Amino acid sequence: MAWNILIVDDSSLTRKRMRRIIEMTDLDVGQFLDAENGAEALKILEESNIDLVLSDLNMPEMSGAEMLHRMKNSEATKSIPVVVVSVESKTARIKELLAEGVKDYLHKPFTPEEFKEVMGNLWSKAATETTHLLTQALTQALETMVFTTAITVDDDMLIPPKTILAEIRFTGASEGKIQILAGMDFCKVLAENIAAIDEANSQNALDALKELANVTCGLFLPMVVSSTADVFDVTVPEAESCDDSSQWDKFTTDKSSSILNIEGHAIAAKLTVENKAMITESN
Repeated sequence: MAWNILIVDDSSLTRKRMRRIIEMTDLDVGQFLDAENGAEALKILEESNIDLVLSDLNMPEMSGAEMLHRMKNSEATKSIPVVVVSVESKTARIKELLAEGVKDYLHKPFTPEEFKEVMGNLWSKAATETTHLLTQALTQALETMVFTTAITVDDDMLIPPKTILAEIRFTGASEGKIQILAGMDFCKVLAENIAAIDEANSQNALDALKELANVTCGLFLPMVVSSTADVFDVTVPEAESCDDSSQWDKFTTDKSSSILNIEGHAIAAKLTVENKAMITESN
């Protein structure tokens, strides 16, 4: 899915140059929008779906700093990433802007390589943030469903010899999937707690992990929306079992996966975004 980029600068020549530089990179751009100052930019943000804002600081009518302040105080725009593009060279001022929520800084004039580096940083930060939020959502789901709490990962955790992998997909503002991998024994315990049954079978275990994936997804997606208007469609969860440790080994060697310790049982989770990064802010 392509990025919609809003360029905010009081110089039309600068806006055109920035657009030309971005077009020289391999970034998939859906639409460029322009604004001469912060006030005009806020109006565009209200009316359009923007994925990234590139903004100057010193502009008439409303500065870039004031625009940023208003964006961060609005539910509809607070999670839209802003990169400042300015001749500002004061290190203290740049640090202030980053503390206020600016994602990165580019000094005018910038090169295609510098822009690509900034975008790489955004993707890296997004991956870290969303992985943390997924872990948070999974932990909350377990606490709500079965009153269990994640503890520190250690060497005494039981690495499951037989596993179940549950997957749920979502489409909308972003497209992707959430996967949760857990041992068959843990999933049976999960089923017994959810349904208040004495001895869960393999099918109960499959159903329990699918329900955990469903609840986790429901908690996670509201954490990553960039606007209150964002809507997601979610598929029915699917699950498959594996009778050896190969599934666990393959899943956890992926650096994007996270491992939780649930009362001595190892559980792994992974988010895959298939069209663009979920660039968010942790609450």
